[in-house]
Amino acid sequence: MTKTESIAVGLAVGILCPLLLFVLFWWVTATLSMYHVLRIPESGIAAAAFTGLALGVTLDVLYLKRWILGFYSVDIRAMVLLYLCCSVMAVAFLMGLPVGNIVLGTLAGVYIGRRQYHAARSGESVSKTIRKASLFTALVTGAEALPIGLLALNEDWIVEWLQVSTGMDSWVAIGLLGIGLILLLCAVLMTVQFWCTKTMAWIAFGRGDDRG
Repeated sequence: MTKTESIAVGLAVGILCPLLLFVLFWWVTATLSMYHVLRIPESGIAAAAFTGLALGVTLDVLYLKRWILGFYSVDIRAMVLLYLCCSVMAVAFLMGLPVGNIVLGTLAGVYIGRRQYHAARSGESVSKTIRKASLFTALVTGAEALPIGLLALNEDWIVEWLQVSTGMDSWVAIGLLGIGLILLLCAVLMTVQFWCTKTMAWIAFGRGDDRG
């Protein structure tokens, strides 16, 4: 791993660890309070969130160098779990807009490409791994976009737009055209995600086209 790559990995991991723990502590305490499992005031939720942040910074100080060295050899199941957590965060913070997921899937492609490069893989093995990773990110993006799109059909302005555009009754527009439109958009989104992940994986691996 070059010095530039080590710095980039260090920055990414060093920022991500405190951020994830900050959000995890925040969401867990907020959920416990919201569903009346525990009586936690707003100040307590804030304190928990910043405790998570402090814990993340502490872990960075203790383990960041080790994490950088093992970044491309960590158990892939742990990276899958990390990706899923980050994708949920992207959906939440961008209020359902898929931009964050597309960016995240693209970064996943970069990681897979570099992981294969550092593992000295070649040929069909690399091609198969990249296809699997691209399909995975596409499915995650589509699975998260679908319920958000279906919920959007309850918005009055969307119902009105569908009625005006098609001349159909509201229930027909929502039930037939609306669901069909959402499915089509999800398919397009998955295709874009698949392409972004795959393309960036091959670029990161060291070549810009898929010869496998």
